[in-house]
Amino acid sequence: MNQTEILANLGLSKTEGRVYIAALELGESLHSTLAGKAGIKRPTLYYEALPSLLAKGLITETIKGKRKYLAAQDFEPFLENKKNQLEEAEKLVPQLRLLLATATSKPKLLLYEGVEGIKKVWFDHLTQKQPILEFVGIENIHPELQKYLKQYYILERSKRKIPEKMLISGVTVAGILKVKTDPYELREVKVLDGKLFPIPLSCDIYGNNVSFTLHRKDSEPIGLIIRSKEIATIMRSVFNLIWSGKIDFLA
Repeated sequence: MNQTEILANLGLSKTEGRVYIAALELGESLHSTLAGKAGIKRPTLYYEALPSLLAKGLITETIKGKRKYLAAQDFEPFLENKKNQLEEAEKLVPQLRLLLATATSKPKLLLYEGVEGIKKVWFDHLTQKQPILEFVGIENIHPELQKYLKQYYILERSKRKIPEKMLISGVTVAGILKVKTDPYELREVKVLDGKLFPIPLSCDIYGNNVSFTLHRKDSEPIGLIIRSKEIATIMRSVFNLIWSGKIDFLA
């Protein structure tokens, strides 16, 4: 992304971004000079971009003699304010989820297709920030998904301090993935007999959610999220029963 696109993602319009970058390049300048540098008309500067940039503290206006000059300001205070706003918004998440849970009409099933869809399902594990219980077979996992798990998902899960227990059916090594118990990655692993308990996908239980992903390179990638306390409860019970060893599927 170019500079204007990055600024747009942070809340500046395309015009505001162009004006701010032009102001940085010019230093202190007259209105007409800044408008010309940004490639916009003076009325657009006066009535569209400048009021907002002044309010955001990204540009200041000073008077010298009979003329007004504009100068760009440091971007860091604006960015810090954005971070504070995000932190405040994150505090609302539990309340908003409670409202969603009590709504009369709410999504129960979320279906995703393709490799990118599976990434969205796995990213949901991270946003929910709940301990993860996983049934999985990693044989023949799609190479792109191997990279996503190795280079992002595992690291981010550990960073967010989300523990995971895995019941792996069959092999524990596939491509660049080598899955084992690792306290640094907050992961416990037990291996299932692949013949007694074959698992050609992954099933994850986290909070009041259950996800299924068909992630093999020889099948059509599909991901499904079920938001249901009851379904999550029964799947968690099955996982814990097998994990305890009371049903002997362990290799």
